[in-house]
Amino acid sequence: MVNFYALPVVGCCNIELSQILWTLLVKEKKKMLYIMGKEIDTQGSETLYAPVMDEKTLAEDWEISGGDWRAEDGWFVGVCRKDGGGLLYSKAQFPGDIMLDFRAKTIPPCNNDLNFSWKTSGWDYKRDDAVDGYVAGLNGWWENKVGIERYPDLNPMTASPLFEMKSGQIYHIQAGDIEGHCFICVDGKLVIEMKDPDYATLPNNRIGLGTYCSQVAFTDLKVKQIKWRPRTLRYIANF
Repeated sequence: MVNFYALPVVGCCNIELSQILWTLLVKEKKKMLYIMGKEIDTQGSETLYAPVMDEKTLAEDWEISGGDWRAEDGWFVGVCRKDGGGLLYSKAQFPGDIMLDFRAKTIPPCNNDLNFSWKTSGWDYKRDDAVDGYVAGLNGWWENKVGIERYPDLNPMTASPLFEMKSGQIYHIQAGDIEGHCFICVDGKLVIEMKDPDYATLPNNRIGLGTYCSQVAFTDLKVKQIKWRPRTLRYIANF
């Protein structure tokens, strides 16, 4: 990260230099995500997994729990027409504070349930439902809400209708947790967060990409070990 305080003071009044400093500051801020009391350094977060998204990777690295999944031109495409979920689960485990970083879209005319999961155990085939883990998504919960829930008890959970996903539009999604502080950021901005005080009791660390009566596509997937630091929040009266 650029240390702006270490830059020379001479010429600071120069308009051109001021513009350069401002450009550097904007670029640095674009590398950061901000959640309650925490600052996430996306550039400094180590990449643990960045697969080539082709049929070979789909077959070797992933378990298809339901729905129809295929690799197409660098995308994983999932279709599930039943009123239920069809998730793709990693065979690998990713312990610790991790973040999924990917681009995704719904495929028109579908505009619901672009879903993803982390710290999950996978799928219970007898119950035909997900088991332990965080399930999150855009335009879900039957009323086009963005949300996060802890399976299987759905406690804690949070959902909001205040982010509206548009069918066919590609979104940059970054989602994960820091010691149970869960978050979803879309195009660099926080859209929802949730705290789970019992995060340490989750037994597994797989990740998932999902549909729920929807057709969706994912590309440019990375799993990152989160690098973060605390940030102090306070009010300063301006009145």
